[in-house]
Amino acid sequence: MIQLSEIFAAKQSFADYLHRDGQNNRAELDSMYSFLLKAMQNELTERQLDCLTMNIIEGRHQREIAETLGLNASTVNRHVMAAKRKLIRACKYYISA
Repeated sequence: MIQLSEIFAAKQSFADYLHRDGQNNRAELDSMYSFLLKAMQNELTERQLDCLTMNIIEGRHQREIAETLGLNASTVNRHVMAAKRKLIRACKYYISA
């Protein structure tokens, strides 16, 4: 499971990257953002995308998502974790390209 501290560390590393050597790497950020959106659309099932969006973007708790979608909270957890694994795998391809 991805820990909050890992997310903050990655966010700080990413921010450092975007402004390394006093340069603004906005074009790279835009490219990464575009890639991530395409990966979300092409790699995730509709249910994984719904659960991930509600959890990460909307900040909703898994119990709330479960009630909204008529699922068990553990099922929502599995969808969110599967979505994260798929996106991490896709990002590894992006980085190595």
